[in-house]
Amino acid sequence: MRAFLALFKREVAHYFTSPIAYVVLVIFSFLSAWFYAIGFLFPFSEYSEQYPMIQMQMRQNPMMMGGNYPVPNFTELILPGFYGTLSIVLIFLLPLLTMRAISEEKRQGTIELLYTYPLTDLQVVLAKYLACMVVFTVMALLLILYLLIPDILKGELGGVIQWKPALSGVLGFYLFGAAAIALGFIFSAITENQIVAAALSFTLLLFLWVVGWAAQGENIPEHWRKVAEAVSLTNRSQDLYKGLLHLSDIVFFACVVTGSLFVTMRALESHRWRG
Repeated sequence: MRAFLALFKREVAHYFTSPIAYVVLVIFSFLSAWFYAIGFLFPFSEYSEQYPMIQMQMRQNPMMMGGNYPVPNFTELILPGFYGTLSIVLIFLLPLLTMRAISEEKRQGTIELLYTYPLTDLQVVLAKYLACMVVFTVMALLLILYLLIPDILKGELGGVIQWKPALSGVLGFYLFGAAAIALGFIFSAITENQIVAAALSFTLLLFLWVVGWAAQGENIPEHWRKVAEAVSLTNRSQDLYKGLLHLSDIVFFACVVTGSLFVTMRALESHRWRG
């Protein structure tokens, strides 16, 4: 256990003593703040101000009664789209975190030194994975700050955020990131080149997004549609973003993480035997 904690601390320190974590966190902070303010918060605020006038016009003009003018609800109108947008951002950023996890050890030749530690392959993979998750957890905590902003601006009135569905969205975002990181570890374990590992991770994550988007097409056979929706990370997280907790979605992400780390462990074991 002591060796495991030592490796975990070393990996966390490596992220924060190199530019990797800071670059990812700065880019994510900028893009998330931009999308939150410009893409969602300001339009919602403008819509909320105009809604009383829309109601008045609807009462004066019966022809407008059939229009779809939902009551301003921050949690329902803003957060699902915001979480979904940030999931796409993760597709581009998370491969930067995972690309060096194991491939850098292979390139520098320190992987053989790692084999001399009193650690199993599973402990090595878990220590590196959890260290990467520390960086991602900082990113997820930033979303909690965004959720607090509307209530802070409202002052004593508060009540803008419905916390149960909002935190369900944060959970969906966190599970999406955990699964994406685990998938990235596979490619970091099978190649010594960080750029190749990042490119392969990005390609897989992009495919898992595109296949879910393509499943919404009208000409897709029903059986292929079901398969595409079942394997798409983004589709699996949509209900969580809306505040709908389904055990099947949570189990799906848990299986992706477990399966990916198992494959990573086998790739590491294969390298040990070849060495």
